[in-house]
Amino acid sequence: MADLALNVVDRIVNIALKIREAVETVKQNEKECRAIETTVARGAALLNWLHDTTDMMNNKVMRGALKDVEASLEGALNLVTDCQGKGYPRRLLQAGDMARELDMVHKDIVRKLLMGNFAASVQATIVLTNIQTAVAPPLSPPPPPLQPKPAQDIIHGFIQFSLSELKAATKEFSERNIIGRGGSTTVYKGLHEGQTIAIKEHSYQFLFENESRMYEVMNIFIELTHRNILRPLGYCHEVKMGLVRDGSQYVRAEDKRFCFIEEYMTNGSMEHITINTGSGHHTDWSTRFRIIHGIAQGLHYLHEQRVVHMDLKPGNILLDSGMNPRISDFGTAKRLNDGDKETTSHSLFGTPAYMAPEYIYYGIVSTKCDVYAFGVTVLETINGIRRVPANPHSIRGLVEWALSLSTREAATMEEFNPALCEYSQLDQIAKCIRVGLRCMDYDREKRPIMADALAILVCD
Repeated sequence: MADLALNVVDRIVNIALKIREAVETVKQNEKECRAIETTVARGAALLNWLHDTTDMMNNKVMRGALKDVEASLEGALNLVTDCQGKGYPRRLLQAGDMARELDMVHKDIVRKLLMGNFAASVQATIVLTNIQTAVAPPLSPPPPPLQPKPAQDIIHGFIQFSLSELKAATKEFSERNIIGRGGSTTVYKGLHEGQTIAIKEHSYQFLFENESRMYEVMNIFIELTHRNILRPLGYCHEVKMGLVRDGSQYVRAEDKRFCFIEEYMTNGSMEHITINTGSGHHTDWSTRFRIIHGIAQGLHYLHEQRVVHMDLKPGNILLDSGMNPRISDFGTAKRLNDGDKETTSHSLFGTPAYMAPEYIYYGIVSTKCDVYAFGVTVLETINGIRRVPANPHSIRGLVEWALSLSTREAATMEEFNPALCEYSQLDQIAKCIRVGLRCMDYDREKRPIMADALAILVCD
């Protein structure tokens, strides 16, 4: 069965490539054709990644959905091919009808991709490279490497650390000091001048592709100040040149190291609360609501600064000793220009389960992307106090439960663990469910802004 899914995914990717090639020579309805190309490319790239990294495609329902998508893509390819000029006189007379047909098949593709629920069951941070990478704007050259220096303030509270200081803090980046790993980072616990710190070291491969991006990120977060935002304490960027033997000769080689340094958060990420592991089993509703409220305040502040986080999820929300949430990891964040409500991205960055539909299929970036991710996070947080929590990796199942509960006149204690919440809190829980569902609306225009979401959360 897995081979069957692989064959369908391969065919979908091949059709996507054919559509991309055909669009380059269309003679009419170019706008509609390119819209289809963009959506198909994003969907194919996401499907391919899901097949390679998860067992999601082994599901019988998914295989049926894949075949439906394939059929729609074949229809799209035929229409795009017709726009190339074959039968051109006939098609020219029907240009308006053709545009409508293209728009209909485009919407059909988006609908079937959503029905497949391709993005809703994955919770590992990824970077998805668009099939259209070749037409993306060129990356700016990386800045010149910084020479090792003693720790020094760049602006108040943001320090440039030397690599030697971080080696001393982590006992030479000892394996014993590792407290977490991500897709491109290793996180170490260290001690620097009596303060416990967390050092996030980026992999060499990540630096090779994103070195200049690190400095763009610093410009986004460097002046952020809010109790629910975890801005790094500083960074380290050092490059060491040397000679290494390559066959019969010596060649130049460089060793790049880049780290962000943060406060160490005693209670880790809120992920253990949403999936009910460790101490998360004992986190009551009062604490969970305080976390939800803190996240909303932090997001509202970011959006006032025109910053879109773009990877909000429990794993990127850390909890201090008082269980207060701190939004962290601005590696995929974007700052909108003055007066702009949205922008577009050529590639997908983030975690699929928390990505807004318009970002997945059209590359649209706005504060409403964060609002969508906030809605997912709210429902996951509530899921943890249920008597029988839903599978934390199934956002679809969680939404279906929330929708069924929201249609009732009132929530009942039968749904929730009495050790974690009280009868008097049911109205507040129901209100949070409604906020989460509104934030996850497919139509971004119907999602509230964070100021409105905050107002709903705190009103009696």
